[in-house]
Amino acid sequence: CEACKQALSGDLPVVYAERAGYGRQWHPACFVCCRCSQPLVDLIYFWKSGAAWCGRHYCESLRPRCAGCDELIFSEDYQQVEGRAWHKKHFACLECETLLSGKPFALDGASLLCTTC
Repeated sequence: CEACKQALSGDLPVVYAERAGYGRQWHPACFVCCRCSQPLVDLIYFWKSGAAWCGRHYCESLRPRCAGCDELIFSEDYQQVEGRAWHKKHFACLECETLLSGKPFALDGASLLCTTC
């Protein structure tokens, strides 16, 4: 098995990932996303940099995910602060919903607050 390095029994199912090459095999429980360890058997998987990825984390490796709505950001016009990204329309105060682009704000964990709130 590529993941656990244990022997693969000839009488049990194994996973062949076509994108990885048929010389590589996994126990079904070992074929997981390299980022979150979600089992990928029976799911669409992506192969990047020599590893299997679930759809969510593969997409996040290509585009940022909005901290406000949890959707991918496809626009090049977005707000980024301390490693987090927001669509412009979601870069707003959690309490009063004032848009904060170009204004002073506080970041409390994942929550944005204007200076009034």
